[in-house]
Amino acid sequence: MIELLFYPILPFVAFPPLAFVVAGAFGWVLWRCRKAPIAGRLGIIIAVAAWLAFGIYESYMYFWSRSVIAPIRVDLLLLAPLLYILTIPGFIQAILRRRLNRSDRS
Repeated sequence: MIELLFYPILPFVAFPPLAFVVAGAFGWVLWRCRKAPIAGRLGIIIAVAAWLAFGIYESYMYFWSRSVIAPIRVDLLLLAPLLYILTIPGFIQAILRRRLNRSDRS
């Protein structure tokens, strides 16, 4: 059952540059709401930083895992839930910002 928690992170472990795509998507949302107060963007800023840090770390670990015989990634037990926790507020703020921008145009 605990495997279900880690299925969403597996593509990023297999291909680390995908983490930079997610960071770029959050960065684009951050750019779109640049006129909003900092409190309204904090979750998105944290999500961008978390995904950038994860992308850099995972790129390092990807090359490390190629140099050992049997890599056991215990670090993912901590990193995956932490990344989820840091991503959810950014995702919620991105959706709220989009709705606010739509209502401002109407």
